[in-house]
Amino acid sequence: MASGTSDVFEKYAKFGKTEAQVKEMKGGLRIETRNVQKLMKESGVIDSKYSTQLLDNDIMRVIGKLTTSNPTKYPKGSKTLEKEGFDALVHQIADSKKTSYEAVLEKLNSVSGPSTAGTTGVANAGNVARMTDTSKYTGAHKERFDADGKGKGADGREDRSKNTGYVGNYKNDGTYDQTHKK
Repeated sequence: MASGTSDVFEKYAKFGKTEAQVKEMKGGLRIETRNVQKLMKESGVIDSKYSTQLLDNDIMRVIGKLTTSNPTKYPKGSKTLEKEGFDALVHQIADSKKTSYEAVLEKLNSVSGPSTAGTTGVANAGNVARMTDTSKYTGAHKERFDADGKGKGADGREDRSKNTGYVGNYKNDGTYDQTHKK
């Protein structure tokens, strides 16, 4: 596999994963089928003649062959490919498109990395800021936060009774012993 394709493979294999998830991958870096589809769409391999459904068929065909030939690396139900499996997929795509392997590689190498264009951004940051501003809370919700806006926890959510024997709003709580001394 050409080194440029290796770079693109690594970028798309790491796309959507944290560094900890990448480090956890045992047996090397693997690309998920959804990221393969993203790569093929962004590079222009998928076109009017070669659809995403044909790509799905090629992916399943390659994974099926790899599952039977190497069940330890590719257990049944696997949906990821390592570099060798990805290379086999590129060969399969070239056969399906009736083009050369190099032509598919050229398209893949034309992509610099995964794009996040068209993804959903924050629509109204002001709405969220307004809802989380505790200084604007009223009523029972206001009692759940202190002056700094930090939550009081259970003290802010629950009514705690003192169990002193007096009615809740009785003003002279604790004065009985003082007035009735003998």
